[in-house]
Amino acid sequence: MVANKPAPIACTLSPAEFKHRAAWIAQLTETALMAHRIHGGTAHLLYRVEAKEAVEQLVRQEQTCCAFLQFEMSETPLGVEVNITAPPETHSDAAALFAHLLPSHKSSVSSDSAPAPQIRGCGCGSVCGS
Repeated sequence: MVANKPAPIACTLSPAEFKHRAAWIAQLTETALMAHRIHGGTAHLLYRVEAKEAVEQLVRQEQTCCAFLQFEMSETPLGVEVNITAPPETHSDAAALFAHLLPSHKSSVSSDSAPAPQIRGCGCGSVCGS
């Protein structure tokens, strides 16, 4: 019997792949992200309903490269909600972990914890070469 191991806490994208992905996410964030907050180890994102296909693509891609994160997506009267939850052992780094999904200007980032250093990607630092 083979036991299921939890996914490693690391982004599987190469630095070049991440750079391309981050640019695409930044464009989606700029044009479609209406609200966001980080509470504990969960990022709560709200996108315009018109961006549903792109948000679905975002979730699929991020699930592939960051399998250690849990994603929930739903359409509401307000827009397309995405909740991304990190494993408990990463909650103290949640702001850094989700930074690549948020607007780049610090004033718009809402977090329940103290500001974290700007780490891009899945927040895995040197693991994914970001």
